[in-house]
Amino acid sequence: MKYTATVLLLAGINMIAVSGCTVLTGYGGMFSLGQAGFMSIGAYFAACFHIYGHIPFLLAVLLGALVSTAAAVLIGFPVLKNKLTGDYFAVCMLGFGEAVRLVSANFKPYIKGAMGLTGIPRKTTLTVVVICTLVILFLIRNYLKSHYGKNLIAIRQQEVAAEMMGMNIMSNKMWALAISGFTCGFAGALYAFYATTMYPTTYGSAKSTDLNAAVVFGGVNSLSGPMMAAIILAAMPEVLRAFAMWRLVIYGLLFVVIMLFRPEGLFGNKEIAGELKRLWRWIKRVWARRTTGRKEAE
Repeated sequence: MKYTATVLLLAGINMIAVSGCTVLTGYGGMFSLGQAGFMSIGAYFAACFHIYGHIPFLLAVLLGALVSTAAAVLIGFPVLKNKLTGDYFAVCMLGFGEAVRLVSANFKPYIKGAMGLTGIPRKTTLTVVVICTLVILFLIRNYLKSHYGKNLIAIRQQEVAAEMMGMNIMSNKMWALAISGFTCGFAGALYAFYATTMYPTTYGSAKSTDLNAAVVFGGVNSLSGPMMAAIILAAMPEVLRAFAMWRLVIYGLLFVVIMLFRPEGLFGNKEIAGELKRLWRWIKRVWARRTTGRKEAE
């Protein structure tokens, strides 16, 4: 039972981080390889706020997420101001994530550099994660259903046309990046108070790959699809524990297979409820044909 609760807790933290990546990558079309950096910032600052500042657990988590949001704005302003998109944006964010890792490995005060920050009290529970996940997903869903979400879709599909229609491209992208920074920082802070230790290598480039994989696997223009993919990817390390060294190879093969046979993602561009309705209608049609064929045979 405890093992299952741990997997569910990690899946919930994964869902919080992926929800922000859905806004940034799935809806905004900005592929980021630096999400692990935001998680590290949120984790370290939240832990320091609680240990050294004696700030209550949940408030420390929220403050850590806000610091991560501020970092997203600081890195996003020059990048978006210079209109870097596509591979250029991804490489800039990759550099940001690596910079965060190197700074945390060499900054000795408070976080103890490469030795890691230990002695973080275990405050994160399954109940806390479930409540936080539901609240954040509710807020993200409302944001995506509003005209802001529609603006992001328009910018992703045709940025020039969206700008000609009067949309503020930089403002919409900045909001998407800030939201992504907040959710990743929040998820990182929750994990820090569960793992009780933080090292510079806790969130490496592989974590950014995991988050983007969930968005691609789940499908763009969908929130529930990436959430299901986040749960699957959180459980996969346990299923593939014997093949831990081959995890990234398996992810790469999955990327290739999905791009070839399901380029819109496992759950398509629609929400899972719509996909389930389509599946149910297909099952009824197949059943009706079989029933009709049996009656004619009789």
